[in-house]
Amino acid sequence: KKFGTPDEEGFDGCSEFLYSIQEKLGIMNNGVVYAVFGYEAHNQDELTFDNGDRIVVLRKGDDTEREWWWSRIDDREGYVPRNLLGLYPRVNGNKKSLVE
Repeated sequence: KKFGTPDEEGFDGCSEFLYSIQEKLGIMNNGVVYAVFGYEAHNQDELTFDNGDRIVVLRKGDDTEREWWWSRIDDREGYVPRNLLGLYPRVNGNKKSLVE
């Protein structure tokens, strides 16, 4: 059996880790996720949210609709697009240089 280069092995391990996190998103941490981008609702059953908002996933997608999850933000419930969610809030880099 021939093994791949260390870079390829590292990539496989990294991609497996990221896939496992994606599968657990909305389940672990009591369903709490964070918006990594803002979204403006286009339909009545969707939620509008801002980058960094705390969102609780109540129901993940089903066989017919995998990309939208039924969720709660404060006292509002509705669908949110799962591709805009993350386990942690997105960190925005400081645009000002640390070295002056």
